[in-house]
Amino acid sequence: MPGRASAEATGPAVSKKASDSCAKKLKALEKEAARTNRHSRPATRFSEDEINSYLALELKAKFHPSLKSLQIALQENSLSGTAEIDFNNLSMNSTKALTKLIASLFSGVHKLTVRGKLITGDGKGSLELAEARFDGNALPNFLVSEVITAVGKKQRPPFDPLQPSQMPYSIQKVDLHPGYLIVTQ
Repeated sequence: MPGRASAEATGPAVSKKASDSCAKKLKALEKEAARTNRHSRPATRFSEDEINSYLALELKAKFHPSLKSLQIALQENSLSGTAEIDFNNLSMNSTKALTKLIASLFSGVHKLTVRGKLITGDGKGSLELAEARFDGNALPNFLVSEVITAVGKKQRPPFDPLQPSQMPYSIQKVDLHPGYLIVTQ
């Protein structure tokens, strides 16, 4: 995949210290969002290592069994994500023929890698898919979109990363940079 980030090639740096730092920042965002007399829009920086450590050490246990792992790599105005998906636990129940076809074709654990833009503004965010690979092979985005949506809807709370949805903690926008992101409330 062109522009592949180093986290994909070597794996993300995961540490308890980075995870704890991310958790502390999230708690601060939550506290700030609860304030009623806010006059400024605070910005918080999260490193790629903090996010990946938090995903691996704190959130992984809360993932639906269909999502075995998730890691991200941040670039200027775009991101890459790599997920291991267990299709045996996904059970893509849908009336859409394409979704039924995908569910019947795949079983076991597969690696899904996507690259795209995070579109944020006015408190909402979504992923605009640019490129996708399934076990290292390029797949049409419309096929991968079905898988991403199915996995997202299995999470708690359910969501579709490809559709605009309200961001938590009164987050208004997210700016992506190589190796870090800035969250503005």
